Amino acid sequence: MVMSANRGDIEMTLDERKRQILQSIIRDYVETAEPVGSRAVVRKHDLKISAATVRNEMADLEEMGYLEQPHTSAGRIPSERGFRYYVDCMMENENLSEEQMEELRNAITKNVRDLDEVIANVAHFLSQITRYTSFIVVPSIHTSQFRYLQLLPLNPGEALLLLVTDLGLIMHRKIEIPKGVSHQDLENIGALFNNVFANRRLEELRRTDLQVIREELHQRRKIIDTALDAVDLLLQSSHDDRVVISGVLNMLNEPEFKDLDKLRRFLSLIEEENTIKNHLPQSSGESLNISIGQENPDDMKDMSVVMAGYKSFDELGTMGVIGPIRMEYWRAAGTVEAVRMLIKDILS
Repeated sequence: MVMSANRGDIEMTLDERKRQILQSIIRDYVETAEPVGSRAVVRKHDLKISAATVRNEMADLEEMGYLEQPHTSAGRIPSERGFRYYVDCMMENENLSEEQMEELRNAITKNVRDLDEVIANVAHFLSQITRYTSFIVVPSIHTSQFRYLQLLPLNPGEALLLLVTDLGLIMHRKIEIPKGVSHQDLENIGALFNNVFANRRLEELRRTDLQVIREELHQRRKIIDTALDAVDLLLQSSHDDRVVISGVLNMLNEPEFKDLDKLRRFLSLIEEENTIKNHLPQSSGESLNISIGQENPDDMKDMSVVMAGYKSFDELGTMGVIGPIRMEYWRAAGTVEAVRMLIKDILS
């Protein structure tokens, strides 16, 4: 089900012929970014009516607020109201191909226990398929309990710190260690961490809890302090929502964003995580939500947003794409919904 943001009720007043013409104009305008004339509609879409009849219907659609005429002698373009009617009353989501679905499964399952890489892969997939800018809001983790910490040797002078929670979530960070430290040394340090942190909630972990480890392993204090710094960083990232953005340059391909003012607004929007988080439309749970132009906050009135909620380890995150008002809503909605459903199946 598609939820729409901040809109009045759409009147269900269009007969079949007007719906056909509105759909034809929307499809052509999205493809070309140019006003659409009556002759082009008849020729391209093989409508069994004359160009004069199409002109009359277009005039009616303009009077009803579904079309606009940017110049006196030009064709028409869809208004935001026209796009809203199409999205709510006519649109069918475009499903991903089998090849695309397989690519998406690989992006999610290839490193499914490494959440950071999964999120980055999904964001890239969304932007690549839709050709818009994708965003994923990764929810903070409030309910996890420490399960265990493990230190694994990688290269001389380098180890991998893994922090595992009761939800099965793995957070990781590479750390530097003195050369000559053995695998057994790392196991011993990990065991001491686990003794101190056992059955503690993540938000309750404190550096002071590890004083006992410093005292017991004085000669390995450098490793302990480095590991502590890594745990601090992991815990900080787990307590705050994060935003992953991909495909920023895609917007430069859209004619609308050749306008420098529009481009500046878009770039300032994605410059900082909190900015885009605070400007996204209000989420409607896990439902697909499409907000068009003026339905968005002031700084996003030149854009449209297709988004949906997703569950990650019992917390609700948000994913979607930002594009021009002249958006391929059918493709964007189908892609976001496919990603949401697959993530739900895998992470649940």
